[in-house]
Amino acid sequence: MKPHTVAKGLVLAFLGLAFIGAQPATARIKLATLPERERVEIQLDNGQYTLVEEERIVPLLKSTPEGGNNMIDFSWSNTSIDKDSIQFRPIAIKEGDNFREIKKVKAGENGPEVDEVNVINVSYPPNENALVWEVYANEACSAKIRVSYLISNLTRTFSYRALADKDETKLILRNYIELHNYSGEGFGVAGVFAGFKDKFMKTVGQEEDIKILYHRFDEVPIEKTFTFDWYANGPLNADKPFASRILMHYRLINDEKNNMGVFPLQPGKVRIFIEDGHGGEAFLGEDMTSLVPLDKDMKLYLGEARDIVCTRTIDSSERHNVRGNLCDQEIVIKYEIENFRNKPSTLRIVEQLNRLAQEYFGNTHGDVEWEQGAKTSPEFKITYEQGGAYPILHVDLPPRPENKDEKVEKKVFYFHVTIKNLWQ
Repeated sequence: MKPHTVAKGLVLAFLGLAFIGAQPATARIKLATLPERERVEIQLDNGQYTLVEEERIVPLLKSTPEGGNNMIDFSWSNTSIDKDSIQFRPIAIKEGDNFREIKKVKAGENGPEVDEVNVINVSYPPNENALVWEVYANEACSAKIRVSYLISNLTRTFSYRALADKDETKLILRNYIELHNYSGEGFGVAGVFAGFKDKFMKTVGQEEDIKILYHRFDEVPIEKTFTFDWYANGPLNADKPFASRILMHYRLINDEKNNMGVFPLQPGKVRIFIEDGHGGEAFLGEDMTSLVPLDKDMKLYLGEARDIVCTRTIDSSERHNVRGNLCDQEIVIKYEIENFRNKPSTLRIVEQLNRLAQEYFGNTHGDVEWEQGAKTSPEFKITYEQGGAYPILHVDLPPRPENKDEKVEKKVFYFHVTIKNLWQ
C-alpha cells in the first residue's frame, strides 16, 4: 500500500500543532503522512476478528499553550476495522539510533507528573472512517508508537497432508496454515502468530490466499483400525441384512511418545496418501479432523473395508421380572466374522446398549445399567471411549490362509449382557 493512498486502506497522518477545537473535524488538513510501518504483528487466534499491531516512528513537536498539542489522524476506507477496538500507545523515544523508555516529567512548574508523551484526547469526525488523537509532547522528539485494532476478513484455516508408508505402520503428517486476507488492507512483511507455536514472518498482501507449511511430523506411528457399529451404520445391503459396514481409520496419538505433541491440532481438511512401493504415492481419500488436544487421538477416515465381513444376530433374549414393573433383559449377541485380508487384523465392535434396550422397552431416559454375562467370548478385550453404555469389543482375527483355494474360516463370538432395572 502506498503511504499517500487515502481512498483505500489505512492512513496515519500528522497534523502538527493545533489548539483544541481550533478547526472543525470536517475541515481537517493532512499536512504530512507518517512514515511506513516499522513492524507489524498479526494475531490469528480468534475465529471472528484478528488483532493487528503496528509500530511507526512519529515526529512530534513540543506542546505549548500557544501552539497546542500534536494532532494525529488515523483514517481507513474500504477496510473492515472495528473502530471501537483502535488503540494508540506511545512506547519509546528515539535518541540517535536507539530507543529509550518514556519518562515521567512535571506538567509545568507545580503540576503533577505525567508521561513526557501521552494521548490526552481522541475524537471521531462525523460520517467518516477516521479518528484524531491529541498527543502531548513535553519536547520535540521522534516517538515510537504502537497502534492496535481488530480487523475482520483476515482469517486463517488449517489443512493437513498425511503420507503413510507401504506397510501402514508410520506416516508423515504435514500441517499447513492458510492465510486469507480480504480485509481491504495489505500489511507487507508481518509477524504472524496463529495462537500457538512460534510466530513466523510472511508478506501479507491484500486479496491473497497464502499457504504455508506450519509443521511437519515425521515417523508418526499409526494403527489401522476396523470398526463395526450396527446402530451407526445399519444393514450392509438386502443380501446381507445382518451385516453392516466396517469403517477403516488411521489412528495416531498427539503426544511426544508418538513424535507429535507439539501443539493442539486445529480442525481442518486432511488429504491422505500411501506409498505405492514404486517411488510414487496413491491417494486414499479426504477427511475433516476436529480439534485434537495434546495426548488425544486423531482418527483419519479411509473408507469401508471390503475384506472383513461381520454379521450380528440376537442369539437369545429373555426377560426376568425383578419387582413390580421393573425387569431385567438378558441378551446374547452373536457375531460371525470372516477376515479375507492377508494380514492379521483387530476388529472393533461398538455396542450401543441404550439403543439395544430401546428395541425392547422404548426410551430408556439416560444410560442403562448393565452387567456382562458369563457367555461372553473370552477373546474379547473391552474398552470404553464414549461412556459406560458404549462398550467396544476388540477381537483379533488371523489372516486368511496362504493357499488362496482354501476357504476363509468363519469365527464366531458372543457378547452376553443383562440390561437391568427397565420399566415394562
